[in-house]
Amino acid sequence: MEIEKSYDLAYGELLSGKENMEKDWKNLLEGEHFGRSHFRIYRWREPTMSIGYSQESLYFNIPVVKRPTGGGALVHGWDISFSYTGQREAWGGSFTKIYKNFMGLVLDALRELEPSFDMSKYRGGYEDYFCYFYPTLGEITLKGKKVLACAMRVMKKSFLIHGSLFMCMDYEYFERLTGIDKSKLKERMVTFKEMGIEEEGAIGSLNKIRAQLNLL
Repeated sequence: MEIEKSYDLAYGELLSGKENMEKDWKNLLEGEHFGRSHFRIYRWREPTMSIGYSQESLYFNIPVVKRPTGGGALVHGWDISFSYTGQREAWGGSFTKIYKNFMGLVLDALRELEPSFDMSKYRGGYEDYFCYFYPTLGEITLKGKKVLACAMRVMKKSFLIHGSLFMCMDYEYFERLTGIDKSKLKERMVTFKEMGIEEEGAIGSLNKIRAQLNLL
């Protein structure tokens, strides 16, 4: 398996939603055709809605981009995102094995910040348009509340995993944007800031994952 070095800044690239998704799609195709692996850390230049590739695009008063991966909608701008493209054979082959193996690596790194973090084992679906309200398989939680959302796409040889760490959240903004009461959101997710974890710690964990993937 060929590994290509990542040239992202340690604190993440700052790009538009469209640019971020185009870059992840390009990396997935390079994994499929050339066997390359990529790990990215990135931010969102402005508040942006990303939706899963099978979701219908609804109108919101911010840019909306479709992810190459599945899952529900997320509002970005207060999170730190990452993506990894790898070879299916190296990570277990099946969707479930790849997901659990990679997210297990993420969980181990994040537990250095908070030992109580856990990985969701829920395999069912959910009806909400937004992904915040039901931790699904592989996502990281704290006492049942989601702290990291993730989604995956598999191709014949390669796969792409997206993850977003909830660093902080403007709950009032989310309520105005979506019409969903902020109290519902607070019941189902918790941010790193609310846990007292600084951004530097989260970035450090992601860079440890990068190092373990031999992408330094």
